[in-house]
Amino acid sequence: MNEDEIKVSVIIPVYQVENYLERAVESVLAQTLREKEIILVDDGSTDASPEICDRYAAAYPDFIRVIHKENEGLGLTRNAGVQAARGKYIGFLDSDDSVEPEMYERLFDKAEQGPFDIVMCDVKIIYVDENKSSIVSSYPEENIDLADYIANGNNITYSVNKLYKRSIWKENRYEKMLFEDIALVPALLTRCASIGYVPQPFYHYYRRANTISTTMVGSMVDIVQAFRNFIDTSNPIYREEVIYCVAKQVYWNMFQSRTLFQADFILFLKEYEADFRLNPYLEKDKKYKRLLEALNQEAIPENIICVHFGRALPEAYLEECRADFPKARLILSDEKSVEVKNFPPSVQRALAEGNTAYAEEYVALWLLYREGGIVIKPEMRANLQLKRLRLDHVFFGFEDDEELNGDCYGAIKGHYVIKALLQSYEGDSIFNQAFLPLKDRIREILLLRFGLRINGRTQLLRQEVRVYLPSVLSYDMQNGENCCKHADIVLPDGMEAVSAKVLKMWSNRILENWNLYKQEKNAKQQNNKKSTVSSCVDASPSHALIEREIEQRVQEIVKTYENSTCWRITKPLRAVARLFGKS
Repeated sequence: MNEDEIKVSVIIPVYQVENYLERAVESVLAQTLREKEIILVDDGSTDASPEICDRYAAAYPDFIRVIHKENEGLGLTRNAGVQAARGKYIGFLDSDDSVEPEMYERLFDKAEQGPFDIVMCDVKIIYVDENKSSIVSSYPEENIDLADYIANGNNITYSVNKLYKRSIWKENRYEKMLFEDIALVPALLTRCASIGYVPQPFYHYYRRANTISTTMVGSMVDIVQAFRNFIDTSNPIYREEVIYCVAKQVYWNMFQSRTLFQADFILFLKEYEADFRLNPYLEKDKKYKRLLEALNQEAIPENIICVHFGRALPEAYLEECRADFPKARLILSDEKSVEVKNFPPSVQRALAEGNTAYAEEYVALWLLYREGGIVIKPEMRANLQLKRLRLDHVFFGFEDDEELNGDCYGAIKGHYVIKALLQSYEGDSIFNQAFLPLKDRIREILLLRFGLRINGRTQLLRQEVRVYLPSVLSYDMQNGENCCKHADIVLPDGMEAVSAKVLKMWSNRILENWNLYKQEKNAKQQNNKKSTVSSCVDASPSHALIEREIEQRVQEIVKTYENSTCWRITKPLRAVARLFGKS
């Protein structure tokens, strides 16, 4: 088919979709529009997808072309298809979705009638795991009011339910990132002269669990940059509508879909604080106006601080940071990057005597006070869950029931607790004469100034200083709580190391919970006996209400105990005990 005959180029990015690709391709081959081409762009798939692409290209040489390339992600794969496209218009189809037979003919006809730069349709969402579907209408009327559509329309961020003039793509490209649609498509709409709409659910979007967009990974923070792009590259005429559109999407992500990234969203909102606070649409919207409350919250910046004197950083440390905190600012410091003469006398003396650990802790505190962020020593390994602690103003953690952990802690910039810790290195106190470690300084300040209880339990001191239990910042109990753990003990996969003191602490806590459990259970049995004896005497509504309250309280205690960390981690021990009749 000659280039001037092709009306629509349909670009299908392909990556590891051997189970769905044929359905997608067949749905385009079945289009009533004959003047089309299909461009399959294989993004370095290692399953059977490349062979399926080649088979279709061989069977339909007049309609299908294949591009094989190394893996670069969805955005750059679409760009490769755009560069090869010859049609007057371009459409995108994800390789695990499908389209109705009329889609491209109807959208093409609408585009030509306008003429329109972009034409869109509605979307049918098929929830594969739930075996149900729903139709999302893009707009209540066929004639699009662009300002109103940006503020109140649906499907605005989708690339796939739209047909674009090929000329649009001379100056526009997708970026290499997750959420590349959000970063480009809605801003593109604001810069178009005219947009058409066919109110039919031609596009079928199959939503599954465990996809790239639903799995919690570090690169998901790209969504924040996508929102920045949307705001910064949109037509300024629609600034208020764009801010409102972004606000609704941030609200959904922040409080429902991607709550782990709340700190990132808070800092993003603060970047555009004036826009959000002065937005007239938000002012009138009671639901989304709640988003403005987040502007009053603090969030620890995503700075990872690591000081390493006389030693290289382990590669595993850096790999973990790259994977879970790809946008984090790594503040790395060694003995070559600091001015020793500016250190307090105790720190200089420690360095002279070879006590680098003492100096490392001081420099890490100094960087934390100046920049804000999270200190993670080289011996520790953090994971994505650490993001949730960035909602604290300052946090520390227990190492066991008595000791504090000085290996992972964080604070906002310039926090007074961090300043007090820094000041403790000044003067000729016993702390500095004996080169006492940071964990002892933290313990002392929190104990004397904040009333810390030395018990290894999570505490919030003065509604500001958070102290976490050992399973959060020291040891992984495999209960989903751990954010950072010791990594200096090599263990087989699936196993975790824990100190004897922590095991003892958990054992004592198990005993406490067990006694409470038995106490409440016995109380329930006694109440049941009393209820049986007195049922013929006291059958009043108030008595029945008391019985229900007792039952509810017992169930709460039972549920708390049986779902506790102690109960879960000792399950194997209890199973062994039952075998010997000791349960």
